[in-house]
Amino acid sequence: MRIVQVCPYDPDRHGGVQRNMHGLAAALSARGHDTLIVAPGAPDLSQPAVWRLGAMRSVRFAGTRFEVTWAAADDLRRTLAMLRAWEPDVVHFHTPWDPLMPWQLFRRLDVARVATFHDTPPPGVTGAVMKTLFKAMSRYLLRKLDGAIAVSSAPMGHLRPGAKGVTPVVLPPVTDLSAFFAVSKSEAEPPMVLFVGRLEPRKGVRVLLEAIAALASGAVALPQGVARPRFVVAGDGDLGGLVRATQERLGPGWIDVVPAPSGDEQLRLLSEATIAVSPAIYGESFGIVLAEALASGTPIIGAGNAGYRTVLTGAGASLLVPAGDPAALARRIAALLGDEAERRALSGWGRAHARQYDVATRVGDFEDVYRAAMARHARSKGEG
Repeated sequence: MRIVQVCPYDPDRHGGVQRNMHGLAAALSARGHDTLIVAPGAPDLSQPAVWRLGAMRSVRFAGTRFEVTWAAADDLRRTLAMLRAWEPDVVHFHTPWDPLMPWQLFRRLDVARVATFHDTPPPGVTGAVMKTLFKAMSRYLLRKLDGAIAVSSAPMGHLRPGAKGVTPVVLPPVTDLSAFFAVSKSEAEPPMVLFVGRLEPRKGVRVLLEAIAALASGAVALPQGVARPRFVVAGDGDLGGLVRATQERLGPGWIDVVPAPSGDEQLRLLSEATIAVSPAIYGESFGIVLAEALASGTPIIGAGNAGYRTVLTGAGASLLVPAGDPAALARRIAALLGDEAERRALSGWGRAHARQYDVATRVGDFEDVYRAAMARHARSKGEG
């Protein structure tokens, strides 16, 4: 098959959608398919399998940042001509309603079209408005699509196929976890608690800082005999100043701040981490950061948001804490640091559990979706 993936975000930025897209492209290529990525940004000759279309601008909305894109008319015509000459069998859109470049392509391509819905709206009035909008848009999109994927049960609540639309299948946003499975654990002394992610409100950075402060003040006590942990906060973002201010206020030894890690640096940090944390409050449909930590053998405490609850199941449900509750997060960190047997058990469980999120395990499921979409598209053209 000749497969195009369309991404609404900067493909070089660290993010779950991008990791899913790149992991799929590599796995599909390894199985003999021709793959291509279309994404916004300036052309990069070092990436021949990534075609750039549209300018992008980073915007802040509902506690997070993402790119808004738009393709100029001439660039759009040129890319459409190149795509038609390339003759794709299927075009796979990631979050197709993110403005605006993917929508520009979606309206003009007459091939089998598949979309993955990664979105879960925030709580409150903003989220309610977004859900209503998503429901209306999904009813239209699912009539026009030949295949649809939801990354978990979380986005299904705002997808409405109607009588004539395709019904989404649930497939996790798999990525290549082979390097994480190969991590050899050598836990640091004193214990190290790792956070990897964007430093923004949605990711629960304030919750994490309050939990660290509760441990530092003794409001939440560490178990007897447990050394004071060192928290490593790895990431960049709008709350970087708050993280550094908290680091200074608590004094040496509590928080180390490092930039957003490269792939190799993330693996090194996970190899040393006693546990990891991801206290994202909302807006999570899955949790690739959870799958990566689990694959490395690192137990990861996650907030009980809609997406994380679909990953931390079974024995992993014990790693969930109420979203937005710093005291609960601090207590779970303390308890897990004090129970080596539980950490060992969760480490083994996590490595086995994460296999289902590895692209090598699930790539055949995506091939099935593509083939079914191609068949549906062919039938629709024949009926026409």
